[in-house]
Amino acid sequence: MLRDLVKKPQKDEHNIIWYLRIIVIILFLIILIGSFAVMNIRMAKENPTISTTFSSVDAVLTPSIYLSFAYIFNISCWIYYDYKGINETSCNEYVTQPKFTGDKDYPYGGIFTPKGIKLTRYNDIGPYFVYLKVNITDPTFSNLTESFFRMNLYDSENDYDIHDIVSMNNMKNESISPFEESLFYLNKYTLTGGYLYKLGFSRKIREILGQPALSYIGLPSNYNPKPYIESSIQGVPAATLDETHLKVRISPRDFIIDDEQEQSSIVFIYVFLFGVESMKPWGYIHSGCCGLLPTFNEESEQPEPSEHEVPDTMSIDKRVRELEELINCLITDTRKSRRINRCNSNDSNSLNSDNTNDDSQ
Repeated sequence: MLRDLVKKPQKDEHNIIWYLRIIVIILFLIILIGSFAVMNIRMAKENPTISTTFSSVDAVLTPSIYLSFAYIFNISCWIYYDYKGINETSCNEYVTQPKFTGDKDYPYGGIFTPKGIKLTRYNDIGPYFVYLKVNITDPTFSNLTESFFRMNLYDSENDYDIHDIVSMNNMKNESISPFEESLFYLNKYTLTGGYLYKLGFSRKIREILGQPALSYIGLPSNYNPKPYIESSIQGVPAATLDETHLKVRISPRDFIIDDEQEQSSIVFIYVFLFGVESMKPWGYIHSGCCGLLPTFNEESEQPEPSEHEVPDTMSIDKRVRELEELINCLITDTRKSRRINRCNSNDSNSLNSDNTNDDSQ
């Protein structure tokens, strides 16, 4: 089509037809380029695809927890090395007791921020659980008041506290991404007194594209690892707890770390056209699709046999059988030729003897 665009009109072609052909080619090129541009814009705006890998670990880092309430309360922390809590140690040094935050609905908030507390499997020495015991100490609190705790979980190795989007924005000095904002609502729960809450969590790591525009043209992408957690909770009424007390038991839901890597969809267009790397030109363009000659020779890509390479036994056996068949054929042909020569010699000898007898008579 591009050749027809620059081709001069033929002698038997009318000028009107030539101009019409040029206009049609230009219109089709405009539509093609416009469609390709629209596709790239839509793919640049869409959410990236996620490639996930899994790795097994023996211990999982305990998440951080933010608790807020409308009344004054305190938090105590205990680490259990067995199921019943016979072997336990205090972890109050990782607790920031509640203080007034100025929030309209939950003005008092406290934080549990473990530093390196990892929970292990039951067949290990532990620790297995972390218990947070919450006690409402405000004298103005009444059992008749319908009031609930708000609890937010976030990964301990994250670079901000996920308990207030405004403070998160101020801490990062920029607008957070939709994924980071979704973490605020991912592990958000409402608790009440008189219950034991069993909190299970799974740890994940999302590798966020730092400069996705570079990946559009095949350049290596920079990734910003962002650890986060997913959790589930189950509340069980406890006879030993009243409306002013509650417990939260924290334990791993599994010992699998999910590593999620963002990948831009538009990069597949580059891979399709030019290959994965510039050193490996295996793309559609390099195959000679547009009148371009291939940049590599298939014969030169075949590896040369190594001196230390172990020979293929099956291939050698096959070659030996073929050689045996060839030798048998040669032996058979040789025997046949010898018989024919012997017969011919006998016939010639008999003829010679007959001729001699005739001459003698």
